[in-house]
Amino acid sequence: MSVSPVCWNCQSAIPPNTFLCQKCNKIQPPKKIDEFKLFGIPEKFDLDLEELEIAYLKLQRLFHPDKYSQLSDQEIKYSTLLSSMINEAYQKLSSSISRASILLKLNGFNSHSEDQSFNDPEVLEEIMDIQNNFLEAENPEQKKNSIQKLNRKISETMNSLSTSFKKKEYEVANRLNIKLSYLKKIRIDFKKQL
Repeated sequence: MSVSPVCWNCQSAIPPNTFLCQKCNKIQPPKKIDEFKLFGIPEKFDLDLEELEIAYLKLQRLFHPDKYSQLSDQEIKYSTLLSSMINEAYQKLSSSISRASILLKLNGFNSHSEDQSFNDPEVLEEIMDIQNNFLEAENPEQKKNSIQKLNRKISETMNSLSTSFKKKEYEVANRLNIKLSYLKKIRIDFKKQL
């Protein structure tokens, strides 16, 4: 049985996933917590990004360092650390690629590095075809059409990724997440060339 942490100020027990002491209302040091629990949202791929943003803004208002500027150095330090942790978690959950990686890890799946996707000839061939179509485009209109095709491919991959998480097919989800990562990188490169 694990012992609950205690408040650094009044020594009261601090419940899990809590960053304010319920007795003295002092901010507590950050604890390792997964991004979904931090925001109090369900662990799923298809997030309501508006709900995420509302939870993010609520936490930032609660723990922003400016709110603690008149308090002790300890509270300023903890609020700065928490604010940073909240920002980082928000960025991760806002990105479909890192959100998928977090979900894979939370479900006990060790995701592979992107380098291993080169062992998948189907993904590699698909990526090369997309890149070649864009490079062979002779005018801006054809290049825009290539980007539209790429956007459809990204959308299809996102839908498949969502389905794989719902079915708890983590090997498939990992493969799709690697593919999605490459597709989104290609889109950034294409847009730079327009």
